[in-house]
Amino acid sequence: MPSFARLMMLLSVAVLGACGERVDGVHVTLGLEHRAAHGVEASSGGRTLTRADGQTLTLTRGYVTLGSVELKPCEEALGWRLLRALSPIGTAHAHSAGSPLKLGTPHVSGLERPDGNVLTLGTLRPAPGRYCRARLTFEPADADAEGLPSADSGVDMEGRTLWLEGTRVPAGGGEPLPFRLVTSNIATVEVVLDGLTLSEDAPSAERVFVLAWDTWLASVDLEALEAQEAAASVLDTVARSVAMSSVTP
Repeated sequence: MPSFARLMMLLSVAVLGACGERVDGVHVTLGLEHRAAHGVEASSGGRTLTRADGQTLTLTRGYVTLGSVELKPCEEALGWRLLRALSPIGTAHAHSAGSPLKLGTPHVSGLERPDGNVLTLGTLRPAPGRYCRARLTFEPADADAEGLPSADSGVDMEGRTLWLEGTRVPAGGGEPLPFRLVTSNIATVEVVLDGLTLSEDAPSAERVFVLAWDTWLASVDLEALEAQEAAASVLDTVARSVAMSSVTP
């Protein structure tokens, strides 16, 4: 028993020493892209899709604000936590005011960016370990958000989370009917990360999230709902459309 107690004491001292002296080493670069989930192609004149109910919708302009991305560690056994703390490539975040797991710079992502074009969100420097999920929060942009539309664009995303403009042609045909959906609501979603493990042997990784734009308006009733209610519904769909991409930033 004394030898076990001595071992635990030595491990505790080593962990505390590692906490104070560890240097930056591991990092994860995050990106965001738009891509149609069902093979719909985007053109320079807009993004058009035909819904199951026969309506044809064209998105002529669209912006969404991703406020933050936070990595969620997997559940860990005590042994792995001790090894992670003792790792020579650890991060120096233990006494930092910021969070090494959360990327908090808001980014406004516009549909004028071609499908598959990756927007780099930034780099996180978490501790070595396994990370199973990422929490994405869509929220209103502030004045310091990256990618705000230009002042002459006619779109003011400051204080807004979603801005979509386009036209809708009823199932029976007819003239295109314009719509505009704008909301300052907040929507959060968690997505499963595909095998994100950071270690001494694999200190870096890249992950890209994809927004499936062709699902955003697939089911919302633009005729029955008020514009504000419809916009809130679409934002929830935007959050649910997030998936992991196979490309890297």
